[in-house]
Amino acid sequence: MSPYAYPFYICKHPRDGFLELRANKKGSTAVVLITVILWLFVELFYRVATDYDMNQFKAADTSLLRTAMVTVLMFVMVCLSNWCMCTLMEGKGKLKDICVVAANALVPYIIVRFITTLLSLVLAGDEQVFLTYAVTVSQIWGAIIAFSGLQEMHEYSFAKTIYAIALTIVCLIIMFFIVLMLLILFEQLYYFVVTVIFELRY
Repeated sequence: MSPYAYPFYICKHPRDGFLELRANKKGSTAVVLITVILWLFVELFYRVATDYDMNQFKAADTSLLRTAMVTVLMFVMVCLSNWCMCTLMEGKGKLKDICVVAANALVPYIIVRFITTLLSLVLAGDEQVFLTYAVTVSQIWGAIIAFSGLQEMHEYSFAKTIYAIALTIVCLIIMFFIVLMLLILFEQLYYFVVTVIFELRY
């Protein structure tokens, strides 16, 4: 099977799909990059094209940089957090394997989010609640795929996988706090430099 076909096979058969993916060494960096780019595109498309009644974002305020921070940066932080924790817990999966698992887990959400964004333009207000349910189901199914993939890649038991995910969440919160502090620091530094330049020009 082609590496590009595995994400769709894994959506239907998570455990068997990751087992075959690992055995055949079909984890592809290109598939990961394409998936993350598609996730970024779908999030931008959702913010801009969703029907007004369902859209909590303003198209005029939609920023590519801000959306990339939410998607690409979050993807990188999740993968790094899991890699850090599972390295300490003697996990067998490498950073590339974790990225492959995370990318495959995003596929159901990407597909459903794109379809629901299109359907929001033609459905009536009362019917649009089903779109929210569909997105929720895709997120739950993505979580199941991620769980199966991490369990297979790291060769963990069910309980150890749950423990590793819990530690990953803790590590992610710590990393998010550090990144937030750095962003605030750089923002203050930027305003300080701008103020100094303004005063010098004055």
